[in-house]
Amino acid sequence: YDLSPSGEGLYMPPSRNDEEQIRYRTHQKFQAIIASAVANTEGNGKNTYLLLGPIGTGAFFNDKKMIAELFFDILNNSLMSSNKAIRYAFEEIWFVSTNSLEVFENVFGKH
Repeated sequence: YDLSPSGEGLYMPPSRNDEEQIRYRTHQKFQAIIASAVANTEGNGKNTYLLLGPIGTGAFFNDKKMIAELFFDILNNSLMSSNKAIRYAFEEIWFVSTNSLEVFENVFGKH
């Protein structure tokens, strides 16, 4: 979250009334989270697990399908100068949720 006095920090919460802004800023936040996880992997990612869940779908009421689609997009694109999708930086990626697992399975299973 933006803790800078100028309001130009790493992340600014989106307006709750602007779906496009919610999607864009949530995508930025998830990219930062996953880039941080990649930066903390050792070597080729063997024995490295990424745990994800339906972030923002509880108190913030974000759409579960949108969250799953954002994770799918980020994990299937490269990071910086890499030629491989980010998902290959991890041996396994787990979605930790019993209530939303079907939504994630549907989004990831279609591709």
